[in-house]
Amino acid sequence: MSDDAPIIPPQESIALDLNEALGLPPSNPPLPRRDRVSLFPPRAAAPRPLSSSAATPFVFRPPLQAPDRPSSSSADTVPSSSTARPSSASTTRSRPPLGHRRDGSMATCGKAQAQCYELCHDIAAAGDAVAERMAEYSSVVKHPPFGFDGLANELLDVCHVLFYIEAGLDEAVGNVHPLPLEMITVLERRFRAAQADFKVLDHTISKWLDNERRGAVGRMRRGLGKVFGKDGIEKMLVSLQRHRSELKMSALMFQWNLGSARIESDPGIGFITLNSTLEESNLRRKHESLAFVTGDDRASSASSSIYRSKPSSRQRKTDSMLHEPMPQPPGTRDSRNVPFSPDSTSGDSAVASEFGQGTPATRYTASSSSSHDRPDGLDDVLELSPELEALVADVLGPGLDTLTVDRREADVSKMPRRRPRSNTEGDKVSSKHALVNAIRTKDHRLVSQLLDRGVSPNTGPDAHAVNESIQIQDVESLRLLLLYGADPDALDREGLSPLGAAARCSQLCAAALLLKYGADADMEPSLETERPLAAAAAANNVRLVRLLLMYGGNPNQPTVEGNTVLISCIGKKTPKRLVETLLGYGANPNDKNCDGKTALFDAIQSARVDIVTLLLEKGADPNLPGPKHMLWPATYQPPCLEVLLAHGADHRKCPGIMELATSINRVESVQMLLNAGVDPNAKKDGVYTPLCTSIRDNRGDIFQLLLANGADPNLRASEYPAFKCVTHHREHFLPALVAAGARLNTPKGILETAVSSNNGQALGWLLDQGLDPDEKNGKGYTALTSAVRDDRESFVELLLARGANPNVRGQDWPVCIAVRHPAILKRILETLPEPRAFKGVVEMAVVANQLESIKLLLAAGVSVEDRNGGVFSPLTTAIRERRRTIVSYLINEGGADVNAPGEHLPIVKALRRCQDAEHADMIDMLLDKGADPNKVYRGWNGIMQALENGDAAMLAKLCSRSGVDVDVKDELGHNVTEIAVSRRWEEAVNILLANAIQTSEDVS
Repeated sequence: MSDDAPIIPPQESIALDLNEALGLPPSNPPLPRRDRVSLFPPRAAAPRPLSSSAATPFVFRPPLQAPDRPSSSSADTVPSSSTARPSSASTTRSRPPLGHRRDGSMATCGKAQAQCYELCHDIAAAGDAVAERMAEYSSVVKHPPFGFDGLANELLDVCHVLFYIEAGLDEAVGNVHPLPLEMITVLERRFRAAQADFKVLDHTISKWLDNERRGAVGRMRRGLGKVFGKDGIEKMLVSLQRHRSELKMSALMFQWNLGSARIESDPGIGFITLNSTLEESNLRRKHESLAFVTGDDRASSASSSIYRSKPSSRQRKTDSMLHEPMPQPPGTRDSRNVPFSPDSTSGDSAVASEFGQGTPATRYTASSSSSHDRPDGLDDVLELSPELEALVADVLGPGLDTLTVDRREADVSKMPRRRPRSNTEGDKVSSKHALVNAIRTKDHRLVSQLLDRGVSPNTGPDAHAVNESIQIQDVESLRLLLLYGADPDALDREGLSPLGAAARCSQLCAAALLLKYGADADMEPSLETERPLAAAAAANNVRLVRLLLMYGGNPNQPTVEGNTVLISCIGKKTPKRLVETLLGYGANPNDKNCDGKTALFDAIQSARVDIVTLLLEKGADPNLPGPKHMLWPATYQPPCLEVLLAHGADHRKCPGIMELATSINRVESVQMLLNAGVDPNAKKDGVYTPLCTSIRDNRGDIFQLLLANGADPNLRASEYPAFKCVTHHREHFLPALVAAGARLNTPKGILETAVSSNNGQALGWLLDQGLDPDEKNGKGYTALTSAVRDDRESFVELLLARGANPNVRGQDWPVCIAVRHPAILKRILETLPEPRAFKGVVEMAVVANQLESIKLLLAAGVSVEDRNGGVFSPLTTAIRERRRTIVSYLINEGGADVNAPGEHLPIVKALRRCQDAEHADMIDMLLDKGADPNKVYRGWNGIMQALENGDAAMLAKLCSRSGVDVDVKDELGHNVTEIAVSRRWEEAVNILLANAIQTSEDVS
């Protein structure tokens, strides 16, 4: 039994009833159970060896394979498995006579079966023509009608089934296998139903296309409404779905009996064009392959689908009709490989294309071993056709790997050219799409056929055939396009030239072929695209760069970003040979880019000492700013710095470079600069010295190196070196500085700096050196006052123990500063002989809100009434600051006089600051301690302040507690009653008169 037939398990009683599959009533009794089911009975006329005792079914022979049975046809006839469908150049399909296939095929075929085949052929051609019009319509319309993409997908699916049935009928007719009449009747009925819908759809698409060409958008919409109605597309979609499902059963029947590898479905050019258009727009739905394929048939089924790049039998037959090639002897060709003409393709593409064709979404990653994956950017080793190898052999030889300058000019007149044999496809828009699609699938035979029929290789910027072939790394298709006159300098819609595309994809062979056909290696770019040489140099493709320079590429051309080619290629991984090649062909090493950078500057920044050396040997100026002097960036790269100094770089043009080398911690660069004679005391920006920078960064090696080479330990930068050691806690450098001659007492104030920097170790070391603890800095601050200010109790203790005098004023008097820190104040008071000498110290403690300090001061004998500045008394300040606790302590334990004025009288100050309910109790404290609201100070007393506040309750409280002296007057001579009357405050007048104090004069 053949391996190609589907196996039915013996435990299941299943038989294929043809009538049942077609929806017909059974006409014969069921067949007995067999191990396999075959649609066609074995043919007795041409018996073949059997693999088992079972009958061998019909075995389909692949197209263009020599027959293995006797044939009465002429020896010059080319065998084929299907009728050729010509391309979309014409609207009608030519149908070859059925008798050209095998001996007496039509003589034994029924007339109905032959007519059914012819009808299927015509309807498949009609569907292909509709697909062509739909593809053309989608290419010109901007906004297709809603549902158009679904309609196009359904049409393609129906056409696919028709092509499959046509191939099956072709095999049945060609091998003289009669079909049941009922089956032919059903197929004919279904074909004619599909034909009617194809006519309606063709009429509608043609009308849409005509309206679109006229620009009548309104008429197009009205035409759509008249022809299809509101839901016309939907109805046609449902109708096509019905046809597909009905016809699919017949297609499955042929597949069941023959196996998918035996039936080759051949789509027409209209089908291919529409399918490609939908795929480019990502609108093509996933192809639904025919079902019921056995495990052994799946691989062959995949290769026989319409998505392969193997040339179809329809195309092969068309080519055999037009060109009439000589027949091949039997058995000379492998059944899997379709032969190719030496004039059209390379012989290895068919095998590779068996695995399916690339889509627009994947064509840029067609090769898994592209030249981008290689470290040197060289092209992969390709198997070139003899024609292609002969064209580029003289260019892609070992000469590309040398450094010898070689210049060439392309002689286009010596390049092979070919004219098309006909112009049948020249004016078709769909033909250009078919050409691009054939290129994308690497179908070299179809590319050759289309070009030979007049399809222009210059397909325009939107679908650029030349660039497509380069982008998918198909040099053979590129050769065919150039052979038929493709313009090697035509730009695509992105402004990219073919040579630019080859450079961008690192396609050395493609670039060589283009240059041989006259491509301009230095063509002016457009739309902000890079020139080929710039793209190749940026990709570090040495051989491609050399090839472009050989054919006239300008090594000094600017790039889109404003660089030179030399600058753009320099990086951390740039091959040295690439720079050597550019310099050998005349690249100027001193040219600058738009940012003012030179190639030498970029090489230094990339740490490429080999390229730096090469540039300097080729004439690069080490003293040319680009944009900085070369020594500045070279300081970061000691090997580059050494090369620059050896080639004459002048360090005098870089003042401060020693400080830079120190700040970036490059001890090698510091040593090189010292050896070159750079002054270790040279300042950067007039401020920073290398020695202070080494102290700041705690670089002991550089610090010792600079001191050993004459760095001045007393040279000021932002601060003196000794002060830098203190402020940055580098006290371990102080002994070395002193040993090198640093002066600790010039300038003065290093002890105060140690206290301010909280550097206790430096403070102790400096005091051990015998410095005066009372020494003041430039602002007059002493170490003790700074220690008290910063609340550094340990420093205060150390300084007092080392003899610091608390009577020496610094930022302020030590005791005055110490009131903020009671613990330090206590230590200061123990050493202070006369604390009362410092006036206002208690008031300062009140301001600092330090009750403990107040107690210490009062205990030390300082007066509670001592005024600060002769004005501010502790009590009035406490009332002003609303310190309730301190007010209570001062008038109770401290014994402060409640009627002694400070800023003013305490009661007046309290009425001004404490009249709210939260602090009113302080007024009661004063009244309880005998505060007199009638006492006048500076023309004002408490009663007047109560009138000023307008507080009747407080006025009544004061009057009831102390009475009212109506005789006292303010600074304007008005008594309290007159003040109340002037404010028209009758209630206050009554309160005052009710609590008036009667004097002796009033009684008499």
